Amino acid sequence: MITISFLLALLLGLSPQQEKPTVEVYNVEKEGSVEVHARNLNPYPVTLELKIELENLRSSKRLPLTQVLAPGSDVELLELTSKNSKEKWGFSSNYTYFMGSIFAEHTDSYAYRLPYKLGTEAMVAQAYHGDFSHSGRIAYSIDFNMDEGTEIYAARSGVVVDFKESFTEGGSDEFYLDKANYVTVVHNDGTFSEYAHLKVNGVVVNIGQKVRVGQLLAYSGSTGYVTGPHLHFNVKKVARDGSFNTLPVKFRTQNGAIQLKEKERYKAL
Repeated sequence: MITISFLLALLLGLSPQQEKPTVEVYNVEKEGSVEVHARNLNPYPVTLELKIELENLRSSKRLPLTQVLAPGSDVELLELTSKNSKEKWGFSSNYTYFMGSIFAEHTDSYAYRLPYKLGTEAMVAQAYHGDFSHSGRIAYSIDFNMDEGTEIYAARSGVVVDFKESFTEGGSDEFYLDKANYVTVVHNDGTFSEYAHLKVNGVVVNIGQKVRVGQLLAYSGSTGYVTGPHLHFNVKKVARDGSFNTLPVKFRTQNGAIQLKEKERYKAL
C-alpha cells in the first residue's frame, strides 16, 4: 500500500513531485474549478482511496472517494467547484492505492488447469487449511510435491503482474518467509493466481505479458519457507485494507472439477 500527500497552492493546480509513482493523481485547473484526475501506470487494476480537505470548494462526488482504476487507465475522478469566486479557494489531499480491485468477484464456475505438464501427476503435500502453514489469509493454498526444475504452466489465462527470481536459498526457519521466488498473474475477473518457491532465475515470462492457460511460466524450486522442493499455488483477492485473502477454487482432474485433497495424486488434463 502506498500513500501520497500533497497541498494544492491557493488558486493554483499543482501536482505533487514524486519519483516515478505507478499511480498518479493530478489536477486540471479550469475557471472557478479544478478537475482531479488519476492515472494508473500498472498492468493490473488498483484500488485508489482519495481524501480531500476543502476551502471554499464543493466536490462533485462524496468524499472520501474510493475508486478502482483499470490497468493503464487515465480517468477524471471528480470536479471541485468554487463556492464563491470572489474569495480564495484551495484544498489539501492525500491518496492511498494498492494492487487489485476490492470489488473483484471470483468466477467460481471456472475449473483451473493443474499447473504442471499434461499427462504427468503430482501429489498434494498440503491442501486447504493444511496443518503446516496453510492458515489465516493463505488457508486456501495448495502445495504440490515436485522435483526442482519441473516445468510450471499457467492454471488460468491472464496478465503477468509481478515476479521474483533472484532468491537462491530456502529452509524451514522463519528467516526464509519473504525469500520465495514467485510469479503472479491477474485474471479477467480481477483475482490473482500465485506460483511460489520457484527456482532461482527460473521465470520465463515478463511483467505485462499476456499468458494463456497452459503456457510455460517458470520452473519449480525450493526457495523461501520450505521443507523441500515443491510448488505453492493459490488464487487470491485483495481486501479493503490492501492485504490479500486466498480463495477456494476447483481444478480439472480425472474425477471432474473438484477441490483437491491432501496426499492424493492428480494428473494434469
